[in-house]
Amino acid sequence: MSAVVIPAPAPTSDQTGFFRLAFNYLTGNSLVARALLLAAVTLLLQVPLNLVNGIVADRQAHQAVAINSVTASWGGPQTFVGPTIIVPYAVANQIRSFALLPEKLTIDAKVTPEQRRRGLLAVTVFTANLDVVAQFDIAALRNLPSDDRRIDWAAASATLGLTDIKSINVATADIDGEKIDWKGGATTALTGLYASLKSADIKNRDTIVVRFHVSFTGSGSFSMIPLGKRTEATVNSSWPSPSFIGRYLPVTQSIDKDGFRASWSTSYLGRGYGQLWDGTVENDPMERTVLDSAFGVTLLNPVDAYRETDRAIKYGIVIIGLTFTISLLLELATGTRLSAAQYSLIGLSLCIFYLLLLSFAERIGFGPAYVGSASAVVAQAAIYNWALQRRLGPAIVFAVVLATLYAVLYVLLELEDMALLSGSLLLFTILSMAMWFTRNLHRTSIA
Repeated sequence: MSAVVIPAPAPTSDQTGFFRLAFNYLTGNSLVARALLLAAVTLLLQVPLNLVNGIVADRQAHQAVAINSVTASWGGPQTFVGPTIIVPYAVANQIRSFALLPEKLTIDAKVTPEQRRRGLLAVTVFTANLDVVAQFDIAALRNLPSDDRRIDWAAASATLGLTDIKSINVATADIDGEKIDWKGGATTALTGLYASLKSADIKNRDTIVVRFHVSFTGSGSFSMIPLGKRTEATVNSSWPSPSFIGRYLPVTQSIDKDGFRASWSTSYLGRGYGQLWDGTVENDPMERTVLDSAFGVTLLNPVDAYRETDRAIKYGIVIIGLTFTISLLLELATGTRLSAAQYSLIGLSLCIFYLLLLSFAERIGFGPAYVGSASAVVAQAAIYNWALQRRLGPAIVFAVVLATLYAVLYVLLELEDMALLSGSLLLFTILSMAMWFTRNLHRTSIA
């Protein structure tokens, strides 16, 4: 008996035609299908956007290395501390020191900025010149209860501190016209230089006034510690973009294109430490407490090419989505349909914009680079649109809309604090316009 061969069942139309039906739907004339296809292309374009973002991150890391290279030799953010008068004393076979802070401290600072370059990168540095006057109440120290303390008045010294003490170029001082010499001391945040006060005979004086000039270099920010019972400080600079930092803000300030001038006036009451320290853990403030009372200014770079490019890329997917939406509306108006491949090429052009922006911004600055890159991409996309449709009108409309999107993006980047609110309102407005222009589409067109 011969075996009966049963043929395999023929594949059903559902099994063989699912993907074909899906493909035909997505490439058909349905508005919903076209929108889904463009959404998929938009999401795929996130890949090249992420690649460009990675390049930006790499350049930012390179910038950080360049900044560290400059600041290592020139000086980093500087905090000026001083002056104080240090008077050693002996008690119970231990050597300790009083630290007397000034009754009144006046600081007049001039900060001169300049640019140092490492390859394509510019690093902002400064030279600070300080004229300081400090008035000390020696009587307050001499009138302390004895408590078996043996004060060594002859070993008294004045000290000042700086974050990076090696950056000091000039340091001169005098007491009542008599010159005193600064010498290198303990390299800490609070004491870096000291000057002997032996010749000043402070034991027999009620007050002394120390006047000195100090010049040092730094970068980024300049701060001062309000050691005076009353501290008056003024900072002048030709830098047009300051940011005031620290515990105290200026009581007066003026900023224009030629620079800024700011003045501070502070009291010891709110800073968290007193005017006399005795060298004991119980009474001396922690170093961090003193440094946290600082105030000063940061020399901001108003436009950082890498930061601005990174912010622009965050809007990349929105720009691409809006561009495709406008293109889809033009399709409905003209009856011309672009393929997924052609949309992908337009999207890649929009991604290349950010690479062009980064490349040119390193050389000519962010503003000119933005204008040049946006103009190139708008022209390329408009010519491509004309080549596909052979219609000048839609190509001009597309170019105008794309140029407007880039102009709006630039405004958003410049707004800083208002960027989120402005961007939200923009998206709402565009959605409202799209709803209005599609209000008369026949229902069968979206079936």
